[in-house]
Amino acid sequence: MLMDRSRILHEALEQCGWENADQVVQRVLRLDLGLPAEDEFAVICSWLGKCSLVHKLDQQQIPKSSKDTFQVPDLLAVFNTDNNQYRVLVEVKTKQDENLTLRAKDREKLIKYAELLGMPILFAWKRHSIWTLFDISLFERFNKNYRVNFFSALSNSLMSLLAGDMHYQLGDGVGLHLKLRKDGIHGSDGDTETWKTRIEDIYLQDYNGEKNHTFSPRTLSILNTCELDENTEIDDETIKQSFTVRSDVGNVAHRAIETLLKLKKSDAENNIHWRSLLVDESPLHSISNFQKALDEALNLKFVKYIFILQPQKYPSFIKDNDKAGG
Repeated sequence: MLMDRSRILHEALEQCGWENADQVVQRVLRLDLGLPAEDEFAVICSWLGKCSLVHKLDQQQIPKSSKDTFQVPDLLAVFNTDNNQYRVLVEVKTKQDENLTLRAKDREKLIKYAELLGMPILFAWKRHSIWTLFDISLFERFNKNYRVNFFSALSNSLMSLLAGDMHYQLGDGVGLHLKLRKDGIHGSDGDTETWKTRIEDIYLQDYNGEKNHTFSPRTLSILNTCELDENTEIDDETIKQSFTVRSDVGNVAHRAIETLLKLKKSDAENNIHWRSLLVDESPLHSISNFQKALDEALNLKFVKYIFILQPQKYPSFIKDNDKAGG
């Protein structure tokens, strides 16, 4: 962590000048927090489990004339499927519009750099909270530039195939139920009463309506990634609380990591500091093996569907034995 911070500070000092403290402070903040998308995508790829290496590419080019021919992308990543290993270059973008535009000259320079290294060039595009990963060939000519719409990027995404992303849906009626026995009133303030209670019953209900009193923290973590409806019933002796999954709402593994990390923080509103996770992975260890957690929840009839999405059109570098039916 100290080395990472030191490098950021040194770069800021080099760019702003060693004597201008105010500019240095602002530059450090921009370097450390201004481009979180690259860090976020790198952490997500690492966490999903199929990425054996991902690192940033230094984009300081010399000689300067090389910038007329080549553009260095943001990341280099190595993905491992069951059959093959893929070494790829990744350009990271965040844009909320439904179309992502690429200037013709930037496209050409990225392709030239990829050809120089003999590696495919992919785009990782985050729109709202959804990541897509797709080949540069998906961009189509539009006026003088190129563009791709989000539906095309999503339907041709390689997030599942390469990175190991998964879509999943819990069954209707799945939820956590607690029954608390009132032991005595702790205090009251107007219409609000605070009670001393003890847990009398706690269970997870599956989509068949069966109660499950023995479940692992991994299984509970799956429930925590979903949108829940809360209901409380109070009578003279007990308090019953239910947290039930909303019907027909799907989830994506790469979105689950942010939810699980925020649950570990004391203030769930705080942003995730993705850069720190590149240096210290320990917060990820307790939420690892997400695939195992999904499989466990599937066997216990909490998760009803798990989808591994394949692209509508495979880019040329994908081997036949990694294609659906291959």
